[in-house]
Amino acid sequence: MVRFLNCLFLISILSSCVSPPSLESDVFYDRADIQRDEAPHVANSLEWWYATGWLNDVETGDTFGIEFVVFHFSMNGKKDRLLSNVAITDVSADRFYFDHTLVGLEDQLEATLPLQLSTDHGKSKASMSGKFGEYSFIANADHEGESFYYSLKTKPNSPVVFHGNNTGYEDYGGYAKAGYYSYTDLITEGEIEVDGKLRKVKGSIWYDRQWNCGSVLQNRTTGWDWMSLSLNETNEKMMLYRLRLKEGLNIYGGTLIHKDGTYEALKGDELQITDLDYWKSDNSGDRYPSSLAISIPHENIELELKMLKEQQELEIKILPLVKLYYWEGMCEVNGTRNGVNVTGRSYLEITNPENREN
Repeated sequence: MVRFLNCLFLISILSSCVSPPSLESDVFYDRADIQRDEAPHVANSLEWWYATGWLNDVETGDTFGIEFVVFHFSMNGKKDRLLSNVAITDVSADRFYFDHTLVGLEDQLEATLPLQLSTDHGKSKASMSGKFGEYSFIANADHEGESFYYSLKTKPNSPVVFHGNNTGYEDYGGYAKAGYYSYTDLITEGEIEVDGKLRKVKGSIWYDRQWNCGSVLQNRTTGWDWMSLSLNETNEKMMLYRLRLKEGLNIYGGTLIHKDGTYEALKGDELQITDLDYWKSDNSGDRYPSSLAISIPHENIELELKMLKEQQELEIKILPLVKLYYWEGMCEVNGTRNGVNVTGRSYLEITNPENREN
């Protein structure tokens, strides 16, 4: 998953930090190795373990979206910090809950497995553990004084996908390069609690592992659209992105995963992502594409993504009087594949400065 997500606000995490993270400790190999790269990379500029998914109440069938991410970053190659973001979208109740926690570590993270990552501050706690698709995600969080919670366990239902033409290193138009692989279908079971109700849930989670991402901070105006898509009728999946630079340059790419588990890289000239409509947040004043057209002509794919719920904007409070925003949430998919109608589900992330009106 491209997931340079909150890089824009990471620069401002510490008032004393006026430079992007140091890249000196970033590591590059000819090919990613899950045995090595699942673990933390020591003093990495910016890396993350990221999960988003669609879950259903096993009794009522009600649909929920889930987000869990732990960012690990080092601004100077010496001091490590972890930032967690957690969220639940309650579709039937038309509610969105989110929270975040930032902690400084006394010691640098070591390259060990299984993963044991956690953040804990006040009412907000988040943790993940495990390796190679078998994970535990736990969040005890607070949204505007209202608590929410989830505890989920996963196991892989399909092989790992190495992005970047099977190398595990995605090259974003020569602008930046980062390690990247995904589990696109983790069978998930557990429980969530929102509005004081504890529910048993099950479904599927898309998991991303990315590292060496601090390079994008060298340009502080960069924004991203990132999306995961799952088509119901063909059982195909896609990771797509649009990197937006200040100069007006858009860089496109992604990976198409076929039903049989084989996959192929999508080059920038093979992919078109076009804004169709917008939603403006009353909270931030920012606007975001509320629907997107996806065209992959050589694969005869024409899709439209539409926000399932508009208010899935997250507000990040790191410094006093500083609030930063991004949108990430559930989207529905409709369109055609080889001329036949298809439907699907998606998670979309938007951090595009050029869409801001204020």
